[in-house]
This record gives sequence, structure tokens and C-alpha cells, in this order.
Amino acid sequence: MVPLNKNLRISLILAVAILLWLLSGLFLSPATDGNANKSIDSKLTSIQATWAQVQAFRPQLSLRAKTEANRVVDVKAQISGRIIAVPVEEGSEVVAGDTLCKIDEEDRRLRIRHAQAALAQAEIEFNGAQKLKQSGYQSELAIAQAKTKLEAARVAFERSGLDVENLSIKAPFVGIVENRPVEVGDFVQPGQLCAQIVELNPLKVTAVVTESEISKISLTSLAKVTLVNGDVLSGKITYLSRQADPITRSYKVEATVENPDLRFLAGMSARLQIEGQAIQAHLISASLMLLDDQGHLAVRAVNDQGVINTLEVSSVGESSEGVWVAGLPDKIALVTVGQNYVTDGEQVTASFTNSSDSL
Repeated sequence: MVPLNKNLRISLILAVAILLWLLSGLFLSPATDGNANKSIDSKLTSIQATWAQVQAFRPQLSLRAKTEANRVVDVKAQISGRIIAVPVEEGSEVVAGDTLCKIDEEDRRLRIRHAQAALAQAEIEFNGAQKLKQSGYQSELAIAQAKTKLEAARVAFERSGLDVENLSIKAPFVGIVENRPVEVGDFVQPGQLCAQIVELNPLKVTAVVTESEISKISLTSLAKVTLVNGDVLSGKITYLSRQADPITRSYKVEATVENPDLRFLAGMSARLQIEGQAIQAHLISASLMLLDDQGHLAVRAVNDQGVINTLEVSSVGESSEGVWVAGLPDKIALVTVGQNYVTDGEQVTASFTNSSDSL
């Protein structure tokens, strides 16, 4: 037998050792496999998550606004004449029908008597013409002329009565006398201002909204008005402009609030908060939000397989409890701890803040 050289013996020993090592893998116990899986799991990033459920949310629009009178009317004279009385002062409260200015009647009541007499004569003449027609002594033309004269007399009588009624210039509604430029002795012409009346109950609150905000508001939407002095009033939206301002591209919006004591005045600065239409959104902590690679707001979620997903969201409102966001599935597991240390598509080990929750 030819003795083996030293190098060959060493090679055979190594080959036998490798073969034995490979064969040993076939007889590993299940417990050994479990330890290997635990080793793999221990290399996954651990995160904490919580379930978020979609809710109905009404966004709040906060706008700079001002108060305005509900109505402003210039009450003017309808006939000419000299002012003989001004029963109300500027700043006084009036009700519908109160006399603001009184004009001298002059000979207007005499004109009524004259018009009444002319009307009686015209009626007699018309009735006489009718009788002559029945007897065949009156033409159709004469009958028409008598009728025309009768109608003219009737109009003159009614006109003279209206002139007497218009001697008293009266308030058209409940309001405040804002301006009364005439005094006793002044002579007014038809169309000349007697007094300006403003209606402060209800009170209007006006503001402007942008093109993107107008779609979030509807008529009868609830509104809250905070005045510059801190008073808070409740009302609702009563007017939405349908045409944008050609320069600012904004729309006018009006809210109406009650002001029974006339305590609040027109022209006050205010903050108008409008409750928008309900939308579906999630309420989350602001700390969960981050920016994705495109610079958009996003959150990180974990799915049923423990894989991280980065989802883009849009902020639709804020509250004392967090931020309202839209763009997420109805129910989702959001990463609350460790979201800055994982990436999209990464496998993680998730634990939940509530021990009863799980993926």
C-alpha cells in the first residue's frame, strides 16, 4: 500500500468534515427552526400603531366680516310744500306708520271739495246723456264724451285725496331715524329727502369667500359671529353671491342674526365662522403627519401583513384634539411611534396602544 502524502491526507480530512456538517442539517430539530425564525423577527423594526375610524366632520370657515343694517331706506316727499312739523329726532326709534315729516295742507282740502263737486256734476251729465240715448235724442259720441268727463272727474277727486294723505310722510317699517335733513319751515319738492330709516333687527353680517371656499357653504348653514367687543351671536347664512367680483374673484356671503334690543350697530368689525357641509375625514394627532418625497402631507400606516404604506392626505380642519384629514380608507392602522424610522414597503413588527387591538 502506497502511503498518502501529507497534503492528500489533509484534503481528505477536510472533505469528511464538510460532509458531516452538511449531513447534520438534515437532523435539526423543530426547536432549532423556531430559534432561527425568532432571530429573523428580531431584526424587524418595531413600531406602535392605533386604529383610526372615519367620522363625519363639518369644516369651519373663519372670515373677516362687518355688520350692516338689514335695510336702509330714504323716505322722500311725494308732493311739494312747506314743512310744518318734524315729530321725530335723529336717532329716534320709529315703528311703521309713524309720521316723520308733515307738510302744510294749504288749499288741498278745498281742492277735494271742488273735485267732489265736479264729480257729482259729471255723474249727473252722464246719467242724463244715458236717458236721452234711450229716447233717441243723443248720439254715441255725446255718450262717450260724457263718460270721459266722468272718469276724469273721478280721477281728479281720488288724486286730491292722495295729496292730502301724502301730507304726512310716514315710516315704512320699524327702525332708527339715521338722518333727517329738513326742519320746520323748509320747502320740499317731490323726491326730496325727508328722513333716512335703518333697520337693525335683524342685523346682517357680510364677508367675502374665495372660489375654493364658496362650494363649502350652503344657504341656512349655521354661523357664529364674534364682534370686536367680544360679544358672540348666532345666526344662519341667508345670501350667497352667484357672481364673483371681477377683480378679486371672491364671492359675497351674508349671515342674519337677531338684534331685538338694537344693542349691536351697523359697521362693527366681526369674525364670521361658518359651519360647512359635512364631509368624511379622520381625526389624528398632528405628530403623525410628515412630508413625502414630493412634499405632500402624508401619514404612515401598517397593513395586515405588517408592511408599511405611506399615504397622502389633505388637511381639512383643526380642533383642540388634533387635525382632521381626508384621503384615507374608512378604517386604517396608523403608525404612532417609529414612523420616522421606517420606509414605504418595509416589513415591521407592530404593536398596538390598546392591547386588545391587532392586525
